[in-house]
Amino acid sequence: MNKVSRSSSGEGSQPAGGDVTIIAAPENTTVVAGESVVMECMAAADPTPFVSWIRQDGKPVSTDVIVLGRTNLLIPSSQPHHSGVYVCRANKPQTRQFVTAAAELRVLATPSISQAPETISRTRASTARFVCKAEGEPAPTIHWLKNGEAILSNGRVKVQSSGSLVINQIGLEDAGYYQCVAENSLGMACATAKLSVIVREGLPSAPKKVSAVSLSSTTVLVSWERPEYNSEQIIGFSLHYQRAVGTDNVEYQFAVNNDTTELQVKDLEPNTNYVFYVVAYSQLGASRTSSSIIVQTLEDVPSAAPQLSLSSMTPGDIRVTWLPLPPELSNGKITKYKIDYCTIKEADQVNSIEVGGNETQITLYSLHPNKVYKVRIAASTSVGYGAPSEWTQHRTPDRDNQTHVPFAPTELKVRAKMESLLITWQPPANHAQISGYKLYYREVGQEESSDESPLDGAEDENWDVGPIKLKKKVKQYELTRLGELVTP
Repeated sequence: MNKVSRSSSGEGSQPAGGDVTIIAAPENTTVVAGESVVMECMAAADPTPFVSWIRQDGKPVSTDVIVLGRTNLLIPSSQPHHSGVYVCRANKPQTRQFVTAAAELRVLATPSISQAPETISRTRASTARFVCKAEGEPAPTIHWLKNGEAILSNGRVKVQSSGSLVINQIGLEDAGYYQCVAENSLGMACATAKLSVIVREGLPSAPKKVSAVSLSSTTVLVSWERPEYNSEQIIGFSLHYQRAVGTDNVEYQFAVNNDTTELQVKDLEPNTNYVFYVVAYSQLGASRTSSSIIVQTLEDVPSAAPQLSLSSMTPGDIRVTWLPLPPELSNGKITKYKIDYCTIKEADQVNSIEVGGNETQITLYSLHPNKVYKVRIAASTSVGYGAPSEWTQHRTPDRDNQTHVPFAPTELKVRAKMESLLITWQPPANHAQISGYKLYYREVGQEESSDESPLDGAEDENWDVGPIKLKKKVKQYELTRLGELVTP
């Protein structure tokens, strides 16, 4: 931000020449905390102008800032609180004329922990929260370690955007030392706290033999057996589940009555792996968590259809292309696609073509020129087809009014004769669009000779002779008088 402005009344009017002028304006400055900074501001006028400084955010200028030579600011030891935009104002004495200039001071600082996590004790199956806040410039990022190992967010353990660490359904394995680490480009700071897990005598042991069966694409049946120890004291269970893949999944839980050892979990995502575990509760507290089990929900029909793109290379075809569905829409492995098409006027005569699940395009042939067709697509998993896309309309080109660029001729061959060369070729697949050919050639030195031309395209300047214009029905041409070719 280096900004200079003038005013004769404080309201932004422009004064005439010869009025107060800033001849050395302050500049944007970045320093590391502890370094000294000088903010320069020199103004000229007759009589000598009076220079003052303010902060743009309205805060008072820090008391440890020194004014040098009546105009410049000196900060002997910059600190983060000195950061901000400083405005220099030069007033012409005995007038209302003034001019201002502004510049930003940015003070970089290594991280420091402003609020450290506290050591805590929690009972099993309760929740622990460690709060950690840090300051620094640039603003530090916070991550957590447990006993020196990095912690990744999952359904039960979450590192929140504020930097706090939350652990739900605490187990004995969660006990340990947790370290908050704040880092920026200048360095790092850390603070450590301990989590102790309290286990009371007489608690039930963990539920046994947890199993899960996928009943449908959205429902899983989870069952278990009662704990081996202190089972008679159980007052209920809690069933926990989350996606098995990913680092930021949400963990869900259901409360289950004491007399129940199974539960149908509904509203899941199709073709998705989930992890389940169970906890038993008595009046004294919670058991250990059961062993976890992973199960995949069944496939379903796709919940959407691919988006179509239609084009024509000849008056008698339509090229249909599409992108594969993402996993959240495919609901399983796509095994095939079905493309429906018909003319607008014959909407009751729909033609259908199926292609494999790895295909992303197909060309519809034997169509009528200058006709409006409508096309749609549906994707299928092993369960069946999902809903088709909306109809997309496309008009095939007119035979007499084709603007599409043709493909290159094929099977280009050159046969040498005594004093000439015979060139032959075949028209491209979309030959109906061709209005003629252009033939180019040039002499090639011995060192250039190769089976493939090094030139891309047929720009006139790359060739000694050409273009030779030929009619569209021509499929060969003989070059004669080659000895008269003059190489530029």
